[in-house]
Amino acid sequence: MKDAYWFSHDSNARNDHRILAVRIKHGMKGYGIFFGIVEMLRESKGYEMLNDCSTIAYDLREDIEVVKDIVNNYDLFEKKGKKFFSSSLKNRML
Repeated sequence: MKDAYWFSHDSNARNDHRILAVRIKHGMKGYGIFFGIVEMLRESKGYEMLNDCSTIAYDLREDIEVVKDIVNNYDLFEKKGKKFFSSSLKNRML
């Protein structure tokens, strides 16, 4: 049996206006990248990560420019110095 950690997310997250903007530009691939990043944040101390899109892109095996776009635009993540996080994820984990 493997250990798995979980977090909740809205069943209609795909319809959030910010996610819809990602989907318009990047399709469902962008949606998958977004949730890949959220999963990485879930695994990170304090649910925050360095804003290092090249490392994120490598981990997800995706294009760095798409990762940069998703992390830095659409108001999906908040910045704190050199780190970023999802307020929604942090609130769910409290």
